[in-house]
Amino acid sequence: MNKVYITGNSIISALGNNKQEAIENIKTINDNNYSEYLKNNYEDIKYFRIKKNFNSHKEKFYSILEEVVLKAIEDAKLTKEEAQDLHIFLGSTSMSISIVEEQHLKHKKDSTEYAIKNIGYGEIGNFIETLINSKYNSTIVQTACTSSVNSICYANDLIKQNKIKKALVVGFEFFNYTTFRGFQSLMLLSPSGEYKPFDINSDGLILGEACSAVILEPLKKRENDFEILSSNNSFDSYSVTSSNPNGEITLSCMEQALEKANLQISNLTCLKAHATGSENSNLSEVTAIDKLFKKYNQKTDVVILKPYIGHTLGACGTNEIVLLCETIKNNFLPKTINFNEKYKDVSFTPLLENKKINHATILFHFIGFGGSNTSIILSNEK
Repeated sequence: MNKVYITGNSIISALGNNKQEAIENIKTINDNNYSEYLKNNYEDIKYFRIKKNFNSHKEKFYSILEEVVLKAIEDAKLTKEEAQDLHIFLGSTSMSISIVEEQHLKHKKDSTEYAIKNIGYGEIGNFIETLINSKYNSTIVQTACTSSVNSICYANDLIKQNKIKKALVVGFEFFNYTTFRGFQSLMLLSPSGEYKPFDINSDGLILGEACSAVILEPLKKRENDFEILSSNNSFDSYSVTSSNPNGEITLSCMEQALEKANLQISNLTCLKAHATGSENSNLSEVTAIDKLFKKYNQKTDVVILKPYIGHTLGACGTNEIVLLCETIKNNFLPKTINFNEKYKDVSFTPLLENKKINHATILFHFIGFGGSNTSIILSNEK
């Protein structure tokens, strides 16, 4: 069975317009200047924004998508001919809703005859297929906040089974009022506008927009490329919009990923938590991680990334994998911002100071509406 490596990546997010800017900002943001960072991000509403200006949502959507895809291919050092062999996997929650909203608004103002111009999301796949002259049709994955990580898992399985040669996985989430108002109606958004995941005083989540891409191949290109060691999926039937407070499904998902990789908790450099910041999700995942550590009497560092870029929903898989892998390649594990007080009877706190490292083995965990749980383990240990 083939091995699978991430040989190239790219990202545009609130942290910066490329991964180098993102890493430098992660280094400089701390608890003392976090409020200023938030102030610079928020406009009319509390939302982590990409700091680029465009004439329309459609221009923004496709310009960023194009830039991210081409930079990931360049990072993997693929020729145009090699890029044509990429199977394309797309993971997102809102897909192109921002464009649909814009189109509908134009129709209401009588500037176009189309109320909605495109039904479905085939246009997105067609755009990337044409961009890289791909030989294959795109695959779209929508499993709520696990969409892009499940895209990675699916592509990984196909490469390991020798069913495809290599893959391009793209995660994207752009601001739109439909998604924002939906989370607002569920009362999941933070009134204070301060992200405090895993903190007992957290008052909700903050959404964010970002776009990222990874290239998956069966051969390593660089010494520090990350290999996908294992992945696991499980489903929590407790509720469509919340997780079981006992955390058992999340616990089981992480355990099975470790078992598949033949690893123990002590073999991990860190565990990247989903950590949305909403009350139910916080409690459930904190409980699951605490049970994991206590059950095996082992611990590892817990890393949380959403205070830097917001909750990017279906794109958080590729976004957070790219960010964490790149910080590690830059010789540090990133600290958790804005954490003050842990839950009672919980034995761990997230990592609160940047930690110097050279290589890492990471368990990433993601949770989505509908009960989707995904754990994936990556390593660039020699």
